Amino acid sequence: MKRILALAALLPLAACGPYQLADTERQVAELGAREIADRSQADFVGCSGQDSDKDGYVTCTIKDRASPRAEHELACAYKARGCKRKA
Repeated sequence: MKRILALAALLPLAACGPYQLADTERQVAELGAREIADRSQADFVGCSGQDSDKDGYVTCTIKDRASPRAEHELACAYKARGCKRKA
């Protein structure tokens, strides 16, 4: 009985962490970031793979080819396609 109560108390906490993207969701976000990188003369670096605030976007990074030290963060959707630059 104590185990059941302990499990019932811990179960809601499992939903509190960041959302881990499935492979297909990660690919959608990466595709959006790669499209922005190509249009911006930049190279795709990577995407985080986690939606920390569960808003439907993950952080992806691109690097400017003209200035390799200049990295830009994008917020890329993983349910639909598209990215926006982070401010």
